[in-house]
Amino acid sequence: MRRVPALAAIALAVAWIDPASASREIPLMRTGGVYQVTATINDWLTQPFTVDSGASDVQISAEVFAALYPPGSPPPQFLPGASYRLADGRVVGSRRFLIRRLRIANYVFPNVDASIGAPHSPLLLGQNVLSRLGAWTIDNRRNVLVLAERGGDSPDAGCGNWRTAPSTCPVAALRDFFRDLRPPHDVTNLRLLDTDGERATVLVDVVRLAGRRPPARLCGPMHLRREATGWRIAGEPDLREIRRDARCVP
Repeated sequence: MRRVPALAAIALAVAWIDPASASREIPLMRTGGVYQVTATINDWLTQPFTVDSGASDVQISAEVFAALYPPGSPPPQFLPGASYRLADGRVVGSRRFLIRRLRIANYVFPNVDASIGAPHSPLLLGQNVLSRLGAWTIDNRRNVLVLAERGGDSPDAGCGNWRTAPSTCPVAALRDFFRDLRPPHDVTNLRLLDTDGERATVLVDVVRLAGRRPPARLCGPMHLRREATGWRIAGEPDLREIRRDARCVP
């Protein structure tokens, strides 16, 4: 199932990784001649997805969509529809919506666009997620998806220390952003979670100073997109206020 290019939409899905627990291998299940991986949608619904590098986007079935949004629940965020070219050459239209969070092992993908398939259609893990994992291979003997190690020329090289990172780094872009922001924000920490060179996710830990009001500590991932003039903030849906003594985690 490959999306027709003329109707392709912009995807903001960026993976962040918990470095303390991340593994370079993701367990797979072999079912009926295909590989599947367990994924959790919106932090509560866990389903097996077929690893399909030929699919443009994530696809879920009509039944799974109904389970995600039962009557009386908050409505989904729908996206513009798209057309997809099937393996037999047919082009079909599909409704699309935004998955708030998709977790695979220790990898979390916020804001994943997904298509809604027909009843009983397979759940597919497409390229809009697989590409965020970087280079990968499947070990057929051990049934695992193996992620390539990042080399020294990775786009995040030299960006580990936000205080000294060069201006080409996403953390430096946010460092400079908060330096000039009003009301003033005191940066406690900026940590690069993931980048593919074109998009990046940075864990932000800052204190907002607002004059007579008590300071507020803000924590959460912020998403950036590379443009001709440098990195630009693309979204901050998970930035939240936390206690001053709390640990800032994604």
